[in-house]
Amino acid sequence: MKRSAAPQPLTPSQIELVLELLELCQLAPKETAARFNQLIQAGTFSEAQQDAIEILFSLEEDDIPDALLDFADDDARPIVRDGLAHEARLSFVAA
Repeated sequence: MKRSAAPQPLTPSQIELVLELLELCQLAPKETAARFNQLIQAGTFSEAQQDAIEILFSLEEDDIPDALLDFADDDARPIVRDGLAHEARLSFVAA
């Protein structure tokens, strides 16, 4: 079976879930995997989107923002920017 080259862009609700998963992954990787599998079973993401999200988990932290913006649709990009700005503030305060 041939997969499509590029997944459909992630919608705002999907981006919010991905941001939640990325945040959770740092604290609880096993729980993140279980939650991701639940979302897959519920049909939240297409197969190509699942592959793209799995790639996000393997990226260096500095590469994630650009990849997220690439995967997001036009309506979801502000959510990515806001979510990543929040993460940056938390990282700065924690350091």
